[in-house]
Amino acid sequence: MLGWTMIKNKFAGKDKEVPASEQFYSPLRIALHSTITISMIDWLTTLPELNGSMIMPTGNMTVIAIGKTPTGRDEIYNIYMVDDDTQEFTLQLFCSPNDKGQGMEFREGTLYREVRNVSPQSEDEWTTELNDVGNLTYTLDGHEYKRIWGGDSVSKVDLESFEETIIRMEESLSYTNNYVLYARDLTQAAHTQQELLLMGVEESEESAELVNRIGLAIPASAIKVQ
Repeated sequence: MLGWTMIKNKFAGKDKEVPASEQFYSPLRIALHSTITISMIDWLTTLPELNGSMIMPTGNMTVIAIGKTPTGRDEIYNIYMVDDDTQEFTLQLFCSPNDKGQGMEFREGTLYREVRNVSPQSEDEWTTELNDVGNLTYTLDGHEYKRIWGGDSVSKVDLESFEETIIRMEESLSYTNNYVLYARDLTQAAHTQQELLLMGVEESEESAELVNRIGLAIPASAIKVQ
């Protein structure tokens, strides 16, 4: 979803305050304005192999917005952050009911960085931009990624739709997001690791953008919240 710069630009002038009773907190006790540090030690050996647009966060990251997406019995939380160099990152937390069926438990974490964002202005431009999205493979910045969703027997899949509500201190925003997920193996990693590529269209009442995000899996033990 959109980082702070994009949200600020697109929704400038809206200052409807979100009552405390309507604000929500994510798993790992992450809330608005929390400070997060993520250890990237496991990824140091893969740095030369990563897509050049996937930089590592600098210092602490400040939470500026939290998104929530229900997916059946599960939930996805997107934690939107800026680091000490004002670079934007998204920490995605996948959660599902715990073994006793009481409350949600954190299962998987992915740190994403948006590497491309375009807003086609005509139907022809949209057709061109989406031509290869959903194919079995997709090439970005000279790297080939293989589609994860849909299986190998399907040559092209439709994007999957997700409804997201984003909370920040001043307001609540709603988006319809349509995604497909790709990955490529990193051969220099000490154990099996992949670089993810999340692609899709993110729509609100005011705008629609095609986005590309590079992501790395992050274990809960690497996430420190203050």
